[in-house]
Amino acid sequence: MKNIRRRLAVLLALGLTAALIPGAGAAESGGTKITMATGVAGTPDVQVDAIWDDDWFAGDAAAYRHELALTAMALSGAAYAETEDGSAAGDALAALGFTQVKAFHYDSVQERGDDLAAYTFARKTIRAEDRAVPLVAVVVRGTGDVMEWASNLRMGVGGDHEGFALAAGELTSNLQKYLSEAEISPAQARFLITGHSRGGAAANLTAVRLTEAGTPASRIFCYTFAAPAVSTRGRTEGYESFFNIIQEEDLVTRIPLSAWGYRRYGVDLRLPGRAGSGEGYQDRFDAMNRQYKALTGQSYIPLGDPAAVDRALEALERQIPALSDANRALLEALFDGRSDDLSAYLNRNKLAALNLGRMALTLSGEITGLFQREGGGIACAHSMAGYYSWLAACETEEDAEAMFQASASLPGGSPCFSQFIEQMGKESRANAVSEG
Repeated sequence: MKNIRRRLAVLLALGLTAALIPGAGAAESGGTKITMATGVAGTPDVQVDAIWDDDWFAGDAAAYRHELALTAMALSGAAYAETEDGSAAGDALAALGFTQVKAFHYDSVQERGDDLAAYTFARKTIRAEDRAVPLVAVVVRGTGDVMEWASNLRMGVGGDHEGFALAAGELTSNLQKYLSEAEISPAQARFLITGHSRGGAAANLTAVRLTEAGTPASRIFCYTFAAPAVSTRGRTEGYESFFNIIQEEDLVTRIPLSAWGYRRYGVDLRLPGRAGSGEGYQDRFDAMNRQYKALTGQSYIPLGDPAAVDRALEALERQIPALSDANRALLEALFDGRSDDLSAYLNRNKLAALNLGRMALTLSGEITGLFQREGGGIACAHSMAGYYSWLAACETEEDAEAMFQASASLPGGSPCFSQFIEQMGKESRANAVSEG
C-alpha cells in the first residue's frame, strides 16, 4: 500500500503522459511570437504569432473573443515550455507588454509536493472606463510531472475536487500577496486567467476564488482548455465570463464523471468530434489538421472508434454509479495512498475489500485497453497543439460560432451555450455596424 498512489497515478496517466512530454527548443524565429510546447512526443517547442489588443479588456468579460481565446491557448502552451527563469509564458507576457513577471513552482514535484501547480503572474496598465486600470495575467501550467496525476485523482470529500482546490488555494494566496506588493486592488483590477488540463482546472477555481473575494466576474477573463471537471457546485449562472474549451473525445475533460455531479464553473464550449458534429465535420477536421501538421510535422490522429471514450466512462460509471460518502472515502484513501486509512476501512468491511479488488481489475482492464487501442487519438485530443489547431482553423468569429454551434448538441452541453451564441451574434453585428 505504501506506493499505491505512485502505481495508480502511473497507470491512469499511461498513454497521455508519454505523449504529452514537451520537446525542447524553438521551431522558428522572427517577429513577436509566443513559444509554446505542442504536447506531442518527439516534437520541439514551436513559435506562433501573438495576437493582442488591450481593448479586449475594456468591455465585459462575458463576451467571448476568439482571438483572445487563441492567444490564451498559446500562453497556456507556453507554460509547459520551460526556461531557466521559469517558463516561456513569462517571456511571452513580457513581449506582450506585461511587467513584474513572477514564476512559481517550476522546481521538481519531489521538492514542492504534488498538490501545487506551476504558474506565472504579470501585470500591465490598460485603459478602461476612461481611466487607467491594472490588468493582471495568471497563466497556470498543466501536469508537468507524472506524480501530479496523484493530485489530479484526489477528489476529496468536499464539493470542490481537492487536488485542484489545493493548487488553486495556494495560487490564490500568492496572487493576493503579489497584488498587495504591487498595490493593486483585486476589486478594481481586471484579470486574464488561463491554463490547459490540470492548469485549466486550477485556473477555473482560481477565477471562482477571485469572485468570492469581491472581483466582479465581468472583469475576469477566464479561458481554460482541456480542463477536467472541478466541483459538484460547478455551474454557469454567475460565471458567464469563464469559457472552458473542451473536446468531447478528450478523456481528461470527462472526469470526474458528470454522473457524480461534477462540472466546471462557467460556459463549456465544445470542439468538434466525429460523433455529433454534423456534415461539416470533415471540412473542419481538414482545416484543423493543416494547422496541426504545420505545428508538429505530423497528422492529427482521430479516435478510430468515436465511441471508445464513451464506453470506457460508461464502464467506470457502472462500477461506481454514484459517489456516496463511503465511496468517496474509499477512493480518497486508494488514490492518495493513505495505507492506514485504507487498511482500517477494509478491515471494517470485508465486502468492500472484495469489491475494491474487483473494481480495480475491471477499471484497470478498461483503461489499459482504451490506451492500447486509442492511445494516439486520446493524446492528440488532449494535446496543446490539438486545441490550438482547432482554434486557429477558425479565421473569423463567425467560423468559431459555427464550430461551437455544431457541437452544442452533444451530451452534457452547457446550458448557457444558447446565451453565448446570442451574445456572439450581437458582438458580430455591432462590429459590422461600427466598421461599416
